Amino acid sequence: MSRALDFSYDITLTFDKPVVRHSFVLRCLPGDGPGQQVVRATLALDPDAPYTEQRDSFGNRLQIGRLDAPHTHFHYRAEGTVLRDDRDRGGEADRGIFRYPSAFTQPDEALRRLAGSLSLPEGPRARAWALLEAVQDRMHYTPGVTGVTTTAAQAYALGLGVCQDYAHIYLTLARLCGLSARYVNGLPEGEGASHAWCEVWLDGVWTGIDPTRGRWADEGYIRFGVGRDFTDCPMERGVFLGGANQCQTVFMKVSQQ
Repeated sequence: MSRALDFSYDITLTFDKPVVRHSFVLRCLPGDGPGQQVVRATLALDPDAPYTEQRDSFGNRLQIGRLDAPHTHFHYRAEGTVLRDDRDRGGEADRGIFRYPSAFTQPDEALRRLAGSLSLPEGPRARAWALLEAVQDRMHYTPGVTGVTTTAAQAYALGLGVCQDYAHIYLTLARLCGLSARYVNGLPEGEGASHAWCEVWLDGVWTGIDPTRGRWADEGYIRFGVGRDFTDCPMERGVFLGGANQCQTVFMKVSQQ
């Protein structure tokens, strides 16, 4: 079903001391693609900084810039409107790179044992759903115990984590079980923070599946970036010069017109 979604994504970084030479790479604007058309999308930066836009090897939009002057905060706000209709998904291709382990989805013996113990259906779609149920059965959503450097194996050993961890574990199992699967960063309908889910190659189409929420990812989800795992498509990344501690606040909102 076609849906027009308005989105806003608001991030503020505050530093307890001035920093300089702050280089940043953002993936905070969605791109056009099968099933997704960007009607409008704007990005505002404070302090104002020039940036260039590029595409990475996965087709994700990058906003790349640098702030040289001393500053104690960095705020950016992305907003716009996206049309989503999964009936228009087609013309995509599977890539072999999504069938094999990546840095954050390398299976250990425990994950291999889990994959081997599952009694999975024959059909790819049913198998994809059964893997979602396996992740949900073994993981408990718990913020604060994992971080951006936590691997699938580490999160599975804890049995705890957030959406990034659920996605990494799902990808590990899917690839072990013969499915081509990729990581997705973006915004779901509602309010809160950004979200991570997966897409699985089913019947010639990349099909969204959300192992954290236990559902198929439908037209209420806006894709910002895809990759093998989190490291391929973080929504923000940067380095700066200065011995400062930083604090980040995030708020996003997605609503249907």
